[in-house]
This record gives sequence, structure tokens and C-alpha cells, in this order.
Amino acid sequence: MRYFSILLISLLILTSAAQGQELTSADQYSQRGIARFEKNDLDGAIADFTKVIEMNGKDQEFCYYFRGMAHYRKGNPSQAIDDLSKAIAIKADPRFFDDRGNLLARQGDLDRAIVDLNKAVELAPQYAKTYGDRGLVRLMRGETTGADLDFKKCFELDSALEPQFKAAANQIKQRAVSSYLREKPPDVEITKFSWTEAPSKQLVAPSSGPIAITTSAVSATGTRVLADPNAKGESGPGDILNPSGISAPPRTATENTRDFMAYKFTISIKNTGSETIVGVKWAYFFDPKDAAREGLAYVFVSKTNLPPGKEKTLNDSLTPRAGPGGSAKLPSKHNQALFNERVAILRLDYANGTSWQSAADASAPQKTNPPH
Repeated sequence: MRYFSILLISLLILTSAAQGQELTSADQYSQRGIARFEKNDLDGAIADFTKVIEMNGKDQEFCYYFRGMAHYRKGNPSQAIDDLSKAIAIKADPRFFDDRGNLLARQGDLDRAIVDLNKAVELAPQYAKTYGDRGLVRLMRGETTGADLDFKKCFELDSALEPQFKAAANQIKQRAVSSYLREKPPDVEITKFSWTEAPSKQLVAPSSGPIAITTSAVSATGTRVLADPNAKGESGPGDILNPSGISAPPRTATENTRDFMAYKFTISIKNTGSETIVGVKWAYFFDPKDAAREGLAYVFVSKTNLPPGKEKTLNDSLTPRAGPGGSAKLPSKHNQALFNERVAILRLDYANGTSWQSAADASAPQKTNPPH
């Protein structure tokens, strides 16, 4: 917020006066504390802000705030929350509530986090970031309607925040779904899984104008990620998890082929139950080893005839789709080492008309688009 910038500028202008001489006043310690904080000298900043507090210097709420932020950067969230609470006790500032709410959410205390973020919105209804932060917490609490409203308000107030909050929202959605996908059916054993990529060509019918080509992934069954609307596992359109803006340039009417990368996914399963399996809905996950990286996930629906005690390999493929529509990130052998791969069974359909369904598939929304 504006006064934070003014405070930093004014203190940094005065910092040079505190360099190279013995510090005697609380103001000088405060000036050096800010300079150390800006240079990421966190231990030094904590020591200086502590000295200001001990000397009963002015603007103590900011000393507690910046000392708390230094503790957070050092990986001590509990101490950071304690300092922010002390800052709030001195001054009910919306930024203090917003940052404490974020820290509480990171600690898993979503109820207290939402109370702080509600207070921040009440104190500063035009502060865009607070709406985005509250939207993320609401999403973690399963309040998707409220989250979408908060994201909409945030983007109306500051459109520059839209990319980062959309990315964060998608990561929360993926983690929520992934946690369910650890569940395994009782009568199927996954014996192996893999995927391959290979260059390929596709015929493109000529037209009177350019044809927009996107890398929107569509499997051979027509199924896309985590939202197949069909109840019994028949192939049908769905939605892509973690959509992105990757696209290829348009082709001209004179071209009749285009190059693309084809992806083939396989899973081998063994029927360890007593009923014949006739349909399998399965997901292939790329979980990033680096938490800052975005994961990928694809869902396929395979019809089969797998009697008890037998094993079969199911396969499906992803190919780019021509024409308008969403696009999806696709895997690459070049960055395969950055991910851990796994598969999960979402649904099994049996020849006797019964089904097994994972909690993730049962609760999956019909759309997994990012908030608008």
C-alpha cells in the first residue's frame, strides 16, 4: 500500500546517515533495520527492530511488522504470526490483517485466516490483493462460488494480478483433486505405466483463410482432463486441468499438413476381483518435484473386457486439435526429470452393471476452468 512505499523511501533516504557511525537512537536502528531487511540481512534486521522495540522507539507497529516478515523469510511462521499480532494490537492496519491471514492459511488455520482477510476487506475495500488472497483461502475451504466472486472483484480492481492468482487457484484445485486420487480400487492392481512422444503429421483441409492451430490435448476417446460428464465411462468431452496459453502459429490455406507431437499413454492393470471389468477411467499425473512448478494431469476412458485374474494393457493418445478452444500444457521428454509420474484409477465399470468410483471422480466439478 502507498504508505508502506512512503515509509520505505523516507527511511532509506535517511539510512546513509546511520552507516559508518555508532548508533545511538531508536530512529537510527530503525533506519538500519529497514536497510538490512531490503538487503535480505534477516538476522541483522531482526536484531535492529528488536532494539527499537526495547528502546520504545516510534512506529513500533511497523517494527513488529517488518520483524515478523523477516521471521517469515527465515522460515519461522509462528514467530511471524506472533509479531504481526503485536503489530495489529497497536494499529488495525489492513495490510497486517492480510499478511497474517496468508500466514495462517499457510499453517492450515483456514478459519482464522478467513476472519483476518474479511477484516482486511472491511478496512480497505479497494485493496485488490486482499480479495485475491481471500479467494484462494475460500477455494481451499471448498467455497468455490465465494472464491470466484473474490477473484472477479480482485481482477476488476487490478487486472495485473490476474495471472498470478489464476495460477495459484489452479494449483490449489490440482492439490485438492490429487489428494483424493491416492485412493485405490480394491480389485485392480496397476502393474506398470508409461508414455511416449513422437513427431507426426496431420492432414489439414484447405480453406479460404488461415486456420488457427492450438495444442489443445484431445485423447483418442475424446476425453480430456478430470471432468468427463458421462456417468458410465463412455468416451465424451471433458475439460483440461491447468489450461495454459501455449499455441502454434496459424497455417495458410496452401498447406495441407502440419507437424505436431503425438503422445501415447499406457497403463497395465490386473483384475484381482471376481467381476469382469468393462470400462476404466484412469488419470496420468506429472507431479512437479519443485513446488513452484505447475503439475500436469490427463484423464482417459478405456473400454475393455478384463475377466477376473487376467491382465491387460490399456492405451490412449493425445493429439493437438485444430480450431478455436482451450489449450493444454503437454509433457516433454526434455523436462521429464523435473516430475514424478503416477497413475490413478478414477472409475471401474463391471459387466454386471455395477461400478466403483473414487471420491475424486464423484466430487469432480463439470468444469475445471480457472476463475474469471
